[in-house]
Amino acid sequence: MTIKFQNPPINELIITTYFNPPISNLRNEHIGIFWSRINQDFPESSQQIPIGGAEQIVDVQNEISPMPRYWFISKEKTNLLQVQKNAFMLNWRRRETNYPRFSAGLKPVFDKYFSVFSEFIHNHTDTSDLTIDLCQLTYINVIKCCEYWSGPEDTQHVIPSFFLPVSRIMSSSASAFNCSYIFKVLPNLQLIVRVRTIVTPSESGGPEPILIVEIQANGRLGKADKLKTDPWFDDAHELINKCFIEITNPEIQRQYWKPVEEAK
Repeated sequence: MTIKFQNPPINELIITTYFNPPISNLRNEHIGIFWSRINQDFPESSQQIPIGGAEQIVDVQNEISPMPRYWFISKEKTNLLQVQKNAFMLNWRRRETNYPRFSAGLKPVFDKYFSVFSEFIHNHTDTSDLTIDLCQLTYINVIKCCEYWSGPEDTQHVIPSFFLPVSRIMSSSASAFNCSYIFKVLPNLQLIVRVRTIVTPSESGGPEPILIVEIQANGRLGKADKLKTDPWFDDAHELINKCFIEITNPEIQRQYWKPVEEAK
């Protein structure tokens, strides 16, 4: 059972697949050709430092330096495709639009462009079908100062089971924190819950604390094809949703995030 919210605090969602083996024949010149296939939907691009160990992947064809991670950004700036030799990712980032939902909105977008990328790789790099080793689904929820949270001391109001250690040595409560919790839920699915605070400039220019609640599902599937990852992402989505609902305050859910429907 999935509970949906009218005003969820989600700020970013990331769907990630890591390949094993990586696409060793993928070169920088291929990226421009791939971009020509999608640039009507993703007209902006940039280069980033590789993640997930990809900086160690060097092409067998005398590549001078490791290939960067490429960003392709949608017209609305909300969707972001990321490509590197061992990964394909889709990010949704909140701007002025509502969260489009995972199953109905974002997973179909990921599937569409993964198919375009997979076909391109097969036709242009002499690579057989992509094999996926690691899948990740990440929800990043951001809570700025509001009626129910004004700083680290209010975190237990949002997450009732959360607490910070106290000691007579300290004269005041913690002004910031960064906590991680790891749970093995299924043989191939691990949940990581990260709760942390950061400080950013407010509209008035002064410091403003922000609460970040990140829930990430990780799963190693061995050398799986794309079709075998779809049930995993369905399970990951359901468990992340359930985890978020169970750890957060039901009163805040009802009053501020406003559950609007339940669906399987």
